Amino acid sequence: MENTKDASIRGMKLKADGITCAGCATDMENILRNTEGILDASVNFSSEIIDIGYDPEVLNKKQVFAAVSRLGYKVKIISES
Repeated sequence: MENTKDASIRGMKLKADGITCAGCATDMENILRNTEGILDASVNFSSEIIDIGYDPEVLNKKQVFAAVSRLGYKVKIISES
């Protein structure tokens, strides 16, 4: 049986300029995961890609983008699902 809550999870992939180390990526993941409505965050410092899973009933895509932007990096949306 499919969990209907999982079906409502949205995804966003972003490119961030200037992530310099794995420690920075880990800190970014922790900050994003502690943001209400963000359910998962994965940051790859070598490719500078951020993958976000979020609950659209709590946050809209502009709010997700703003949360990532507040980390201090220039970001752009690559894809959404």
